[in-house]
Amino acid sequence: MIKTKKRLSDNRGDGPIKKKSQKLELDKGKNKPPKTDGSSKANKFAKTSQRNAIGKMVKDKFAPKSLGKPGAGQPRGLDKFGKNGKKPGLKGAAPGEGEKTDWRKFKQEKKELKLKRKQAKDSYEVSVEAKQIYEKLKCRRTENKSELVEKLYNVLNRGDVIKKLIMAHDTARIIQCMLKYASPAIRDQISEKLLPLAVEMSVSKYSHFCVLRMFKYGSPTIKSKLVDSFMGNVVRLAGHNISSKILDHVYHAVANPKQRGYLRQEFYGELYRSSKDDNVKTLADTYKNTLNMKRSILGAVKSNLDHLANKQLVDNSLVHAVILEYLGECEDDKIEETVSSFAPLIPLMLTTKDGTQSATICFYKSTPKNRRAIIKTIKEHLVKICTHEHGHIFLLALVNSLDDTKATKKAIYDTLHPELETLMANQWGRRVIEWLVAPADTNCFHPSFIANIEDGLQYGKKDKDIRRKEIFEQIEESLANAIADNAKFWLSNRHIGLVTAEILKKLSQEHFEKATSAIADVIVDPSWALTVEEEPKIKNKKIVHDVEKIISDATKAKKQKRLEPSFEENEQNDSTDDEVDKKKEKEAVTIPGIEESGLHIVLKKIIKNDKERLTQNSEAQTFGSILVQKLNEETLKNWVNVNRACFILLNTFEQNTESTKSILKDLLKPLHQVLKEGTGAGQKLLLNKMEF
Repeated sequence: MIKTKKRLSDNRGDGPIKKKSQKLELDKGKNKPPKTDGSSKANKFAKTSQRNAIGKMVKDKFAPKSLGKPGAGQPRGLDKFGKNGKKPGLKGAAPGEGEKTDWRKFKQEKKELKLKRKQAKDSYEVSVEAKQIYEKLKCRRTENKSELVEKLYNVLNRGDVIKKLIMAHDTARIIQCMLKYASPAIRDQISEKLLPLAVEMSVSKYSHFCVLRMFKYGSPTIKSKLVDSFMGNVVRLAGHNISSKILDHVYHAVANPKQRGYLRQEFYGELYRSSKDDNVKTLADTYKNTLNMKRSILGAVKSNLDHLANKQLVDNSLVHAVILEYLGECEDDKIEETVSSFAPLIPLMLTTKDGTQSATICFYKSTPKNRRAIIKTIKEHLVKICTHEHGHIFLLALVNSLDDTKATKKAIYDTLHPELETLMANQWGRRVIEWLVAPADTNCFHPSFIANIEDGLQYGKKDKDIRRKEIFEQIEESLANAIADNAKFWLSNRHIGLVTAEILKKLSQEHFEKATSAIADVIVDPSWALTVEEEPKIKNKKIVHDVEKIISDATKAKKQKRLEPSFEENEQNDSTDDEVDKKKEKEAVTIPGIEESGLHIVLKKIIKNDKERLTQNSEAQTFGSILVQKLNEETLKNWVNVNRACFILLNTFEQNTESTKSILKDLLKPLHQVLKEGTGAGQKLLLNKMEF
């Protein structure tokens, strides 16, 4: 039994240890050492274990507390790493107790070591010299760029290190700059050396920009060879995040029809990767003469497409073309599996015509569960889809084939309504609103477009007229409120105005009066004006091409650019600064709204619908009657001097009831003399119609 605790000495402590501790007292019957059989080994083991236990308790009890600074609370003579001034894993730390590491010296040694490693490479001296020339080349003020490129090419060609430098982040920029500013001969020579590395460059984080430069500045021959260099690796490139974008550009804008066919063939199976067949134009041609091969070929295509779908790399025009071919040839019992895998990727497929057709087929042939999943997926992208050249077609096909009109309104229109003005300001967005208001109307849509959209009716059960009527009844109130809240926007230009006229034509009487009242307030406002852009008038003069004058003007333009901030070449983003679009500037002109030619057509169209509304209800309020009630003396004085405004008054008089005609006559009677003095055709016709 231990009565007293032996004083523990630890040279790591900062102060004396207390003599007594409640936690360390060993009472009778507690913490006794293990019984031994008397052997020396057992006694030695028992003493050692007891000593370790006591030492651990003392260490835990009296461990110094941190003071909030790195290394604070460590025993004297130790740093924050627990050793004598040495950082674990680092060389060069100051040995000895209490000494500090000279970090400046340490960093300098690391820098020198790094430099030695670079100098050991055979391309080091060439790269240093090339970088010095590159700094001059990328400067905007440098005029003799082609000479510098030639000098730079000679430097790189001397060491034949172009292939080694192309993969590095710093030297890859040099090659990009050379491809941009080199003469056609040197550019072809550089491209020829890089062609064997095209596939490796396309998947590289840095050198893939060189591939883009070769496509941008290369000759047609080089571009064709570059496309051919991808053959045999198309599926691999399509499945890589970086090269997929390059392949999309190649298929969409560079490859000729024959090369496009070759690119698609590689998705048909391993056979077509090594050899191409000129007779195979589409997927169906692969098994035209051997039908027993159809199953295996379709399986290979499906495997390749599933691989891309798993990586979510289907935003590619080449992939869209292959998907469309596969869906057209796939058997009905297996198409559901394919549709299910592509359903979450529908938004990525709506960027091309083939992709939109593929997405439409996927939606048509989906189960109700998959349809709901597709709608949920596109919900957050609806505005972008509606304002896209191809995406809006998919949305129209979706709306036209859904039987549940309440779900359509809730999922589609309610999401779009807050962005209604954004849609109306876009030419594709307006088509979506037009289809919701006047579906399959030949005044708004081409017959071939209508036939394409109505192919989806076979996948619905409800009658199309009932479905379309239900949809419009659910959205007409919100449309009328939108027009009433900001009527000036709905008459801001001819394109928006024509859709507005179509909406007013379809509205029920209650909502019609609310919307037209707000529109009439805008029209009769004397301050209503529009800002339109007009092309500058060019006189018919004979154009003389003075070459010297053109050169001098270009030189002056370069000198003016020197005053701008220095040019910093951004090869990573494939800058397009050299492609300035030289469009003629349009002059902005502000004119009264009643005089604008496009809105004149819109107002005539709105007034023309009054007659049809009166045939349905002879006592109904029309646009003309509401307009006449809001006309005031100041507005009429302005209008009778404007030829187009007189035609609006004339149309209002012709299309409305006798009571409206009588009110209009009374308003114009005091202005009889002004009309008589007018010389315009509208003023003369209006004067004759009034019969004063």
